Amino acid sequence: MPQPTPLSTLLRVIPNELLKRWFHDHIPGPFDIPWETLGENEIEPMIVHLDELPSSIRKDAEIDLRTIRSFASEAGMRAIEDTARMHGEPDLLSRIPDGLNLNGRAMWVRLHEWEILHAATTLLHLEEATFWRKRNGVPANVEIAGDAAEQLGNAVSNMLREEGRGQHVTVERLENNGIVYFIVHPDDFVRSDNMHDDQGRLATVSIRPTLDIIFAYERHAGSFELCANLPKAHKERLEPMFSRTVLGWQLPPYEDESGYYIDHLKDPNTPLPTDPADEIRVRIEEIKMFNPSTRRRISTDINKHDETDTIHRAISEELRSSHDVLANFSVNSVGIRFVFPATRYARAGARIIRITPGSCNLRSLTPDRAEIVQKHLRMWGVDHAPTDEPNLVSVGA
Repeated sequence: MPQPTPLSTLLRVIPNELLKRWFHDHIPGPFDIPWETLGENEIEPMIVHLDELPSSIRKDAEIDLRTIRSFASEAGMRAIEDTARMHGEPDLLSRIPDGLNLNGRAMWVRLHEWEILHAATTLLHLEEATFWRKRNGVPANVEIAGDAAEQLGNAVSNMLREEGRGQHVTVERLENNGIVYFIVHPDDFVRSDNMHDDQGRLATVSIRPTLDIIFAYERHAGSFELCANLPKAHKERLEPMFSRTVLGWQLPPYEDESGYYIDHLKDPNTPLPTDPADEIRVRIEEIKMFNPSTRRRISTDINKHDETDTIHRAISEELRSSHDVLANFSVNSVGIRFVFPATRYARAGARIIRITPGSCNLRSLTPDRAEIVQKHLRMWGVDHAPTDEPNLVSVGA
């Protein structure tokens, strides 16, 4: 979990002109803040005013600032753009004044289009979710019943009630870029925390937070993914539950299929072609393999400081010392480094995409980069879905 951003940073990164409007519209006054003479990054008068507010109001103000801060990224802008399009405002981002940084752009949307920013938190949460598990081979383009969310919520509730949670469940349903999402929020285990009330008195409060269970059904590909911070046994019950209640399909056991093919990536003759239009560079940097007959495991990676090193050279050196042969090993996981060019909202950067037969951290990327990665995984025969991409350049793995 990332470290919380200090209040001072939250105020410094937003232009004073927008902060003045935010204080005026959303924070109780009167204000002793000299806005006309206050320089940018001079935040002391703002902090003094916030400190004088009742605890509950100050808490709400900080939550508001942290929400704004969470959208100050490429992922945040994409979430706002997609949400605005779904609300019939496709030109929202073009209406934001030029010259604002990402924090200022997020604050501008907060001040002028609060409903869109609030709704965009769901998409942003989806983009930042990790540990997705994929299932292929389900029916494509299913006509989903209107009460599917209710049926799914009831099924999840019944499963979790066995453990003393899940009494209340809320299910959100939305569709974006051909993917139908069901975000299930069941009650989790109760817990207690200490906090100060508005009079500054320490009190113990009991809360029952919700946990998130996310299903993403890709209509055209005939696949869906599950994201849930739950044990494997729970996921194995949730997947057929979703397939049955939402898709009307009897899902086979998880062990009967793999979401991704990665065994061929151990072969040094396997190329990794890239589309020149995407301007990316790729290299396999990590690989883990297992020999079921000897129970031997191999885990190796490249020398990241040596541009000429390859994963297949590393594998060869490991096998030479173990006196085993490559064909005896199956690949358990692989890490592929993608180097992306700069975009409208982000600088050039690199990410390690980690893939196992049943999972991939693809959805931790922003949608535009996730689309590029998914396209290439299909090109390389890693993702089961077929592809037909012309004009590709083969590069070293």
